[in-house]
Amino acid sequence: MSSSSPINENDSNIENNETNITENGDNDETVDKKDDNIILPYENDEEEANYLRFIMELEFIQCLSNPRYLNYLAQNRYFQDKAFVNYLVYLQYWKKPEYAKFIVYPQSLYFLDLLQEERFRQELNHSQSTDFIHEQQFYHWQYYRNNRMSIKEQELQQQQPQQPQQPQQPPTTV
Repeated sequence: MSSSSPINENDSNIENNETNITENGDNDETVDKKDDNIILPYENDEEEANYLRFIMELEFIQCLSNPRYLNYLAQNRYFQDKAFVNYLVYLQYWKKPEYAKFIVYPQSLYFLDLLQEERFRQELNHSQSTDFIHEQQFYHWQYYRNNRMSIKEQELQQQQPQQPQQPQQPPTTV
């Protein structure tokens, strides 16, 4: 049995129109490139373009939840570009429930609303304003769950009917 180098094995696979896929030398799987019956998730180029636009807009919207990114946009004068400001107006459709359900950081929608205001866009140029926004956002994240849980506990206590407390009898000993 003659041993062949990996280069020779790869050359033979290329000649046969096959590719050798190896992960850390553990898994050898041969894929035939001749198979044209690959199922793509899109039926046409327009569907693929719409999907890519959806993903890019979703990522951009979620980036708006980062005050440091907003500061970057302000310092690089994106908010002075009329086309960019119009793009922010266009993105308002993300507030509709059928789109908002895909957003992981809902505060991005709040910032999208604030970005409609010229005064807010101007304030983002100042690092002090950005730091303040970032701190407030942090405090919201830090305390929101605890505050929310205490409110729910209070609601549950109010919903439960008030049962009259019966006096406890001392335990009897035998």
